[in-house]
Amino acid sequence: MIDPPFLQSAALSNHCLTPQPNLSQTSPRQKPPATAKTSDEAITYIPGEPSIDLDKTAVHSFLSSELSTPLLDELYDNLWLVARKYGKSVDPLHSHKVKAREIIATEDVKLHLVWHYNKIYIKPMPLCLLNHDFWKTYLSLPADSTSSNQGASAIPAPPALSFDRMVALGFMRSYALLVRHRVDFILARESHLFPANFDWVEWSEFIAHFRTLEDEDVAKRFHYGQLRLSRLNWAVRLFRPSHAKTWWFYEIPHWSTVMYLERAVGPLLFGFASLSLVLSSMQVLLSIPGEGLGFRGVSASSLTDMRRAFWVFSVMMLLLSGLIWVLLMAIPCSVLIWQLAWGFTNRGKPSPKGLEQ
Repeated sequence: MIDPPFLQSAALSNHCLTPQPNLSQTSPRQKPPATAKTSDEAITYIPGEPSIDLDKTAVHSFLSSELSTPLLDELYDNLWLVARKYGKSVDPLHSHKVKAREIIATEDVKLHLVWHYNKIYIKPMPLCLLNHDFWKTYLSLPADSTSSNQGASAIPAPPALSFDRMVALGFMRSYALLVRHRVDFILARESHLFPANFDWVEWSEFIAHFRTLEDEDVAKRFHYGQLRLSRLNWAVRLFRPSHAKTWWFYEIPHWSTVMYLERAVGPLLFGFASLSLVLSSMQVLLSIPGEGLGFRGVSASSLTDMRRAFWVFSVMMLLLSGLIWVLLMAIPCSVLIWQLAWGFTNRGKPSPKGLEQ
């Protein structure tokens, strides 16, 4: 047995869990007897989830739906192309505010620590992960643990019902990195990320047990910290994971066609204006005969000087337009090639400690 990662005295949820005996012989619609609650602190359901009993199958299903990230696990071997492999690359909440990002609470765990322009998505903390009894009963063994050496009298849980403890550890470590200072604690409260009322001192004593965890102590998803949604979209398009809902987006960014049209208007107008400028410059060049410009002559009339100025200006516009389009294509391509080269070079090594995204 592996003890919970924090002391019982530091737990922020003190409910005593009392699983219902012989649930399989109870009718699905039959409620447990009222005597199941022995005290105000004794409950027969998952802390914070009154509709889910403490049956191992139900608990495993709940934890899988709340914490598992099969899509990111499937993309894990290729995530080095789009992100830095360093699990502690997580900005505290106040840094996101400094970067003008809105903190959005989401129950979709695949969006946890994913950011997109001016938004950062964070999954609120489940109350059960603050409970010492819950960790001791349902998260005491790793998912890959075996029971071949246990005695015949022991009744181990089936492998399918053993949730990977490292996933919960990684999730809790992410909160240890997100809420590091008192102002982070206040922001987390305002964003409804905490499931219970506790103060800064209680939180500090509790979360300190998770700050020392390294990448090898947590699940694969948490070997990476913050992830950029636009890059995850490209990862889905390139590698076509089976767990993706669509082959075009990791998460659909807009739910209205109008939003896509609004984003397309700017590039289309810029392209139309650039093309119009190039065509106008070419028309001026063709309308002015080259022999009348007087570049090699000794003197020229005012009309010839004006025609020469228009011709030079048209050539400059053509060169400037070409330079702008080259920069628009070359700079993003150069950055992409540099990032791919950096990722390929460092894909087997974590980033230096202390370097955050």
